[in-house]
Amino acid sequence: MMLMPSKMVRIRFTIPKACYDETVTFLGESSIMQLEELPDKVKEMFLDYNVDDYEKINSYLQRMRSLRSILPAAKSGTVQEFKSNRQAFRSADSIKIDETVAKIKKEQEEILSEIKDARSELEIIRTVSDLRGNLNVLNTSYTDSFIATGSRFDDFASYIKGKTDADTIKLSKCGIVTVPKASEGQLAGAASAYGISLNKLPVFHGDAASESTRIKKRIKHLEISNRNAQKRLASISKEYYNKISALEEYLDIEAQKASLVTRVKGSEYLVILEGWMEQKNLDRVKERLNKISKGAFLAEEIENAGLAPTQMQNPVTFKLYEFFIKFYSLPKSNEIDPTILFGIAFPIFFGFMVGDFGYGAIMLGLALWLVHRINHPPKRSRIPRSISRFIRTIMSKRSLLMIAKVIIPGSIIAMFLGVIFNKYLGFSLPYPTLFNLTENVGTLLLISGWIGVGMVSFGFFLGALNKLYVKDIKGMIGRIGWILAAWGIVILGLAVLNKESIGPSNISALASYALLIVGIGLILKSEGGQALMEVPSVVSHMLSYTRLVGILLASVILAQVINLIFVSSLSSSIFVIFAGVAILVLGQIFNIVIALFEAGIQGARLIYVEFFSKFLSGNGNQFNPFRIKRHAFQQENSSKAAPTTPK
Repeated sequence: MMLMPSKMVRIRFTIPKACYDETVTFLGESSIMQLEELPDKVKEMFLDYNVDDYEKINSYLQRMRSLRSILPAAKSGTVQEFKSNRQAFRSADSIKIDETVAKIKKEQEEILSEIKDARSELEIIRTVSDLRGNLNVLNTSYTDSFIATGSRFDDFASYIKGKTDADTIKLSKCGIVTVPKASEGQLAGAASAYGISLNKLPVFHGDAASESTRIKKRIKHLEISNRNAQKRLASISKEYYNKISALEEYLDIEAQKASLVTRVKGSEYLVILEGWMEQKNLDRVKERLNKISKGAFLAEEIENAGLAPTQMQNPVTFKLYEFFIKFYSLPKSNEIDPTILFGIAFPIFFGFMVGDFGYGAIMLGLALWLVHRINHPPKRSRIPRSISRFIRTIMSKRSLLMIAKVIIPGSIIAMFLGVIFNKYLGFSLPYPTLFNLTENVGTLLLISGWIGVGMVSFGFFLGALNKLYVKDIKGMIGRIGWILAAWGIVILGLAVLNKESIGPSNISALASYALLIVGIGLILKSEGGQALMEVPSVVSHMLSYTRLVGILLASVILAQVINLIFVSSLSSSIFVIFAGVAILVLGQIFNIVIALFEAGIQGARLIYVEFFSKFLSGNGNQFNPFRIKRHAFQQENSSKAAPTTPK
């Protein structure tokens, strides 16, 4: 079926042990197979397969990662290639810079710590810069001084003077409190009571100006020392960085492959791998394994292997909408994938509920701007940080990007319908209106009602197809019963609305009774009597689609009211005109925001609740193939020399 996820197959490969490494490398770089635990009956037949040098690989890998994290990036000539673990280990052993690099790194950390302390002292000097005289008198063997900040410093100073032998000085930026060391406990309690922040004043040996000059010279000297240390690291990096990065790349891949040991069994000569892959890729994998093993491999498709993981396969045009399906629930591998259906229905519902050319154009512009902004972020944002932080707490950049992209087609449909409805920010242009909203409310409600009937019926039809696909005949009969019962209710309801007879004289009424009786009978047979409790829900789901019209009319009428207030203000005083303009601008912004959120939320709800519930159970497991991840280093240097596939 076209709407089904990709067909999966569980396959078991038996390969020569000598081909294991190259096979796993191929599978990992292709991201083509989700490796699984072997069944117990197979495990009993074979020994655990242990990867040689597993502990060594991790040990060397951690060492290379540590070195590369310290060394500054440096590009040199060629990229080192490794053909075996032994060669990589020898190359790693030849790098004897660990102690030197660690020593320089420790020296840098001490320098940076001193710079931080010095800058902190310089900031304190700036805070007390209007204090005259030698600062060494503030801290003695008997007294300590504190910088005090807070709005109630005067009250705090009066209190502490009355309790201790404290001296206080009020400066422009702070206050200074000098107390005997024995009284520091009382000082802390009083500061807390008066909301005063205390910071101990460091010991200085001169006036503020001379101390500031001394500290600046010290910072400059420390920065020179830090640059010299960085130059020494850069010199080492120039010689070793490429080699270390290549080793880390190679060892990381080997560690990823080694992580499979719990899922691999074998003997002295053979190795067994088992897992899921897309059926369309099976021939390609067999062809490659045949080449790797020179035909010495076995491939066995596992029957009745249980429910496969789900890999969605949709046209590129609809890939965007997979995000919204996964947000609801990932379909099982044997269920219909509703991505394409969502991609068709949601923009139509969204555009219909907005129904205004001006609103659609503004939403389109906003969506295009968001897409460009997220894909090309500016160096400095003009959006207030509080707003940016609030948006980030609600959704990630990826989520915002997906929402912006999905609004684009809906906005275009809103613009198209706005031309038909002759609605431009609530105003009408001087051309004949093709469809007048306010004069055709009944027609709109009828259209939305039929949309509801169609969506609910189509949902049950898809449910019946899905049940047939998994050979659940009883479930398929139940879905058909719901379709018949729903149409019986619709036909009978139309007869009542049109004030027609619902007796034997009305053929349509008789048809509705027949549909209801047959439908309910099929439901009772397949799902039991308790299922009839869902009949009111099915009716409400069909009627729920009338909200398409309700939201559209609410937006249109609010826009007309806002515009009417503005137009009526133009014949009044200048103050009233300004008020009318403000109401127009703020009111239209408010209406656009409401239209955007209401159309988006209600459009998705009509699909999620009223449509998906008829055929989609969800809770599928995402296909997660084994991957070997390449580093940025390897990608940057691939044009020069790509690392050889390990053998």
